[in-house]
Amino acid sequence: MENESLLNFTDAFQRMRSLRDPIMLASFVRRNGFNTTAVTSLNRFAKFHDAEVIATMNPEDFYDFSVTPPVVSSKDGKRLIEWPKNEILLIQSDNFTRDVLVMTGVEPHLKWPTFSNALHNFLEQQSIRDLLVVRTWPGAVPHTRPVLIRLTTKYKELAHILDLPDIDNDYNGPVDIGGVLSSVQMNAGGHTGGITAVVPNYLGVVPNPLVVLALVEIFDRIADTKTNLSDFESAANDLKLRADQEMSNSEEFHRALEEMEASYEEVINNFTGRNDTDSTDDDLPSSDDILRDVEKFLRSND
Repeated sequence: MENESLLNFTDAFQRMRSLRDPIMLASFVRRNGFNTTAVTSLNRFAKFHDAEVIATMNPEDFYDFSVTPPVVSSKDGKRLIEWPKNEILLIQSDNFTRDVLVMTGVEPHLKWPTFSNALHNFLEQQSIRDLLVVRTWPGAVPHTRPVLIRLTTKYKELAHILDLPDIDNDYNGPVDIGGVLSSVQMNAGGHTGGITAVVPNYLGVVPNPLVVLALVEIFDRIADTKTNLSDFESAANDLKLRADQEMSNSEEFHRALEEMEASYEEVINNFTGRNDTDSTDDDLPSSDDILRDVEKFLRSND
């Protein structure tokens, strides 16, 4: 099957203007649920700025539906089937300094080379050289401190735009689909980068509104715009209030949070000093890394 046939183009694709200095932001929910907050951040950013779907990937070639089944719903007396999908959306706004494409969906189970080549061909045909893969993973970090965000890239200009230190990613080992896409794009002479945000693992909220707000701020820097996410701001405030109340009511949780706050600077140094953005599940914090007292907080807030 030709790569072109794997993409379904919409009417919005036919209507789109010539792209201005385009960049693609991409994220994929993995089988274990990682990157859910990253995907939510991109989707809300795209929705606020009236992004249009310009293409979708044909799901049948890439998914084991016994692993990620379709979802059914009712509308106007009919049963609708929604299959796992990956969509490409486009934001062309006079308020943006450049055009932004957003790709979100579920990490494919099958035919990764076909998937990545089809997407790379699309990027090449549309002269899209910049690709930024967005990830989130859980970590033992306090909700009372700024969200930890790391940028790995060889593209100095991207680091300047995002106002983040750049880490030259020389990681060698297994990667997710985002790592494959980045490698294919970079080998073709494109500019690539990876944004990773750490989600406080004890709050038990997915997607995490604190991290959504931090990531959308990063996306705003790319397009030099402003996204209003008042609903997430409210959710973030409520989450902080609930956690603070639990801290005041639980001496164990209070001590656990103080330990995380005390080690926050060390976590920053370790996080920004390691070159493993394209980490596998084995690199993520295990349940043994979560403090026993914090787990009590999780259980009390199911």
